[in-house]
Amino acid sequence: MQLIFLSTLECRSEDGSSVTAQVSITEHQGAFRVLWTGESRDGKGGQEDWFEGPAWKDMLQAYREGLWQKRLAGYYPLVDTSLQTSGEGAKSREQLMLQFYAETHHDPELFQELRKWRMQLAQKENKSAYIVATNRMLHMVCAFLPATVEELRQIPGFGKRKAEAYGHELLAITGGREQERMGGFPLNWVYGKVEQREFEAWLVRQLKLKEEQEEQRERVRRLVLEGVEAGLTLKELAEITRLPRRELVLLLEELDQQGYNMEPIVAAELTGMDADKLAAAGELFNKHGSRLLKPVFQEWYTGEELEGQDLGNLYEKLRLLRMRLNHAMAAEAAEGPAPEEPALEEEAG
Repeated sequence: MQLIFLSTLECRSEDGSSVTAQVSITEHQGAFRVLWTGESRDGKGGQEDWFEGPAWKDMLQAYREGLWQKRLAGYYPLVDTSLQTSGEGAKSREQLMLQFYAETHHDPELFQELRKWRMQLAQKENKSAYIVATNRMLHMVCAFLPATVEELRQIPGFGKRKAEAYGHELLAITGGREQERMGGFPLNWVYGKVEQREFEAWLVRQLKLKEEQEEQRERVRRLVLEGVEAGLTLKELAEITRLPRRELVLLLEELDQQGYNMEPIVAAELTGMDADKLAAAGELFNKHGSRLLKPVFQEWYTGEELEGQDLGNLYEKLRLLRMRLNHAMAAEAAEGPAPEEPALEEEAG
């Protein structure tokens, strides 16, 4: 039997006493085993078999599930060698501490006000709300209450461009609250305020949540691929996946870039569109390139033509058309230029 991994953990009680345990991963003749060995608070020892079998992926899943449960119960590695936190840099850990502190110390009413601002701005700029600012970024704004654009840039996620683009609007909402701040900028004071065991438990919950979100995303991907193959429309796909149409179209683009055939739904959604408009969009993509939609869209429809139109729907059509045109350009590039016909020699007179 070969020992692959071993970690010792400790759980402290409120009276200061502690119990220890070990989790190990071993391999014997192609079969893996994950074993928890420890003592309970009454001093009795015990073992728990978390996994036994040949599948490496299933073994890792069982290990992570078991370790999450133990860490939520209060066990922490004496030397943190867990697969979840290995490779975590000091800077990344500090940013996570800021996020943790902000989630537990922000003003809920101000957070809702910022969410409303974000939604209005996202609709105005035809962007997903999380592209404007994530919930975690808004939590940190609510908790640390920046008073200047320079302070806003010290919050993770607000780089120079985003701070300059949205900073003045944000600060107009949060302004005048400096007296409510727990501390100023820079935010180094936060690290000393964080209770480490609470932070570690929060990290475990975040990792669990991330895995659940990834599993949900994979389920949605499968639903979309099956739906496209079955000939479902965008409306039908939005109903079964419960995705906003914009996010659904972005996912279609992602799947298209990964090599999946999205032409059936592209063809279905573009059916009935004015042929001249389709041709004009193709010419504009050739003129401006296909990376940015806004320059194409601004020339595609005039102001008068946009009256009464659903801008979101038009952008959807443009994204779908871009997918088709990108494939056409890629196929043309793969074929290469047409060979030149040899010039006919003039007959001597």
